[in-house]
Amino acid sequence: MAGEEGKFAVGVEDASEKQAREGRSVFLRWLLFYLVCLAGIIGLTWLAPVVPLDPWISNEAAPALGGFLIPFASFLVPVFCIRRVPHRQRKLAWQLLLPLVIGSVLGFVAQGAGEDSALKERGRWGEAKIVAVENDKSNKTRKCTLRKPNGQKVAPELKEGDGCEDGVGRGEVVRVRYDPEGVASPDGESWKPGSYGVVIAVLGTVFVGFGMWGSMRMSRQDQ
Repeated sequence: MAGEEGKFAVGVEDASEKQAREGRSVFLRWLLFYLVCLAGIIGLTWLAPVVPLDPWISNEAAPALGGFLIPFASFLVPVFCIRRVPHRQRKLAWQLLLPLVIGSVLGFVAQGAGEDSALKERGRWGEAKIVAVENDKSNKTRKCTLRKPNGQKVAPELKEGDGCEDGVGRGEVVRVRYDPEGVASPDGESWKPGSYGVVIAVLGTVFVGFGMWGSMRMSRQDQ
């Protein structure tokens, strides 16, 4: 009888150790996943304006991937990773919605930090003439097309909030900080390098923290 109780106790200990190992494995797997997502979001959106690549890559492809597709993947992967629970019985962890939103915000902030870095490193001050204004009489963001005194276009357009305000119109000459490579968005005369480190660190921590919380919660449902 004592022997049977001993075997039962050993079996319980083995099961507990196995469960603990599986828990650590799941934890490390999700931690690695969200750290990779975090690195992808910050890396793509920050490096896009800093590294002067093709404008389509820097201004459209990289921000779309880092600011939308990767945050969306951080939500979809945990949801569709569940195999044992039938689809109709799956309970979505509300915590997974926050990384989806925060990841997009983080991408936007990191892109702003990258543009500031690009303007700080290779930006130049100069005067430019406004030759066209987009969305002048609509609720959309205003954009001003600029040209230097020699007729060369300053790309991309100057955005509302960076110097293309309601009081600025076609034909006016403005002083801007622009990127000779045409990758980072130009900024107005009041431009100063911003400080994004603390905001990025907080958003990144919340992104990983809530992603881990929701993923671990759904993983426990799967066991």
